[in-house]
Amino acid sequence: MGGKVTRMVPDAILRPGPADWELWRFPQKGMPMCEENPSPQSLASCKKLLLGLPCRDVVALPLWLSAEGDAAELALLELTSRHLLKRTSAVQTLPIARHDARSLVLALATSDDAEAIARFPKARDFEISARLWNPSSADALVWRELDNLCFALVADGNVVFCSATGEPAPGPAFCGILQRAALRLKAEGIIPRLPATVQIIGAFDENERSSLAAALRADVRWLQDVPPPETPAEISNPAPPAARIAEQARSFRNRLAKLGLIAFAVYLLIAAVVGADLIIHRLQLESLRSQAAALAPAAEEARKSVTEWQEFRAAVDPTAFALDQLAAIARELPGDQVRLTQFSLENGRLLVTGEAADVSQAFALFEKVKSSPALQEYDWTSRQPQLAGRSKVRFEMEGARPDAKTDSE
Repeated sequence: MGGKVTRMVPDAILRPGPADWELWRFPQKGMPMCEENPSPQSLASCKKLLLGLPCRDVVALPLWLSAEGDAAELALLELTSRHLLKRTSAVQTLPIARHDARSLVLALATSDDAEAIARFPKARDFEISARLWNPSSADALVWRELDNLCFALVADGNVVFCSATGEPAPGPAFCGILQRAALRLKAEGIIPRLPATVQIIGAFDENERSSLAAALRADVRWLQDVPPPETPAEISNPAPPAARIAEQARSFRNRLAKLGLIAFAVYLLIAAVVGADLIIHRLQLESLRSQAAALAPAAEEARKSVTEWQEFRAAVDPTAFALDQLAAIARELPGDQVRLTQFSLENGRLLVTGEAADVSQAFALFEKVKSSPALQEYDWTSRQPQLAGRSKVRFEMEGARPDAKTDSE
């Protein structure tokens, strides 16, 4: 509901003409081109379309407001108090001048047009049609718009008031409406004088021009050929309610499209990272397979050597002799109260059981066997000693060489 003022250079302007809508295109090279009653395809081809709102759908009222307050809120209160607003209308304010503690603004409120509503989604920006004319040095502008006679009052080159009169011709009724509006604005200090110069635009016959000049007592200038619309330096952009809804829907769709694009980009990034990781792992796997294939002959030779060594080790290696291993364990007995009851060496595994006077002697033997240089090749484990009678415990320990075979082997 604020005063949204934008700057934009449109590539096309859709303006209400004397009898129908006109689409004016502005190519980068060449003269402006006009298309009457343009098709939806023509409108869709315009990337930056500005839509000129008919005067019949616009409330344009100049107001003196406090420079300290919020112009849009004050204008809304003023128009509401005068019962000039519809329920869905929003108020825009366009600054015109400032004197001391007061600001002169043009309050704009728009309503939906049954003929223009289908064209709202195609437009990027909006402007009231009266501000699309060049006021030059005239005090008032008069033109036909969709078979409706309209006028605008000008001060210092700015349109300060516009209205659609509903009159088909510039007769006494039309002139009375224009004069009353001018008197009120002059009394409010918005225009400095009553219109002395009136610019009429378009097809007006000689009788209409003469009667207008006589009724207004003004110098009437006639611009027979309707000129192309001109974009003001500042576009007020008073979007109608349906246009605001269409813009919100378009913004929502654009946000969804952006989120979808971001999600798709993230998906592609993740897919690229995962794909690159898979390729790297595949290359590493192929490299390892190549290395394994290269090492396979040497590994097979080493495996054969180990097998052959294991087969005749028991005949040539003293550390594999059972009696030598038994003697090495017997040398570690902590005293005559510890004795061995069973000893076996099979498939690289030493199994030793015995009896001791107490648990501490059994653990002492186990620790000494583990640290014995002659028995370092074995990986030793022991079970919890068990009571075997009065003042007697039974212990069991097992040592396994790295090449020891399990029972399943």
